[in-house]
Amino acid sequence: MTPALRQRKQQSIQSVVNVAVHLYNTGEWDAYCDSITKLLGMAEAFNELDDDLFNYAMDCVNALSQFTLQNTVTDFNTWAATHAGEAVRVGA
Repeated sequence: MTPALRQRKQQSIQSVVNVAVHLYNTGEWDAYCDSITKLLGMAEAFNELDDDLFNYAMDCVNALSQFTLQNTVTDFNTWAATHAGEAVRVGA
């Protein structure tokens, strides 16, 4: 996979994370969960094809899942500043 294609795929993953956070913030729970499911599908597509993209997608799934389970911070970027890697934050 070329570096340019890998970057586009990573941006696609980040776009799904951005949408998921927006859906969470607007209370659209089912659609938010669908976004996490989509990220899982993206991770599966990259499994054994590109380890970096697979790991990135799974890091995003894990970050969103952990954010969902905590209930003290309502802003994802505030939470992610101390709990998730830089690349997982919205817009990173």
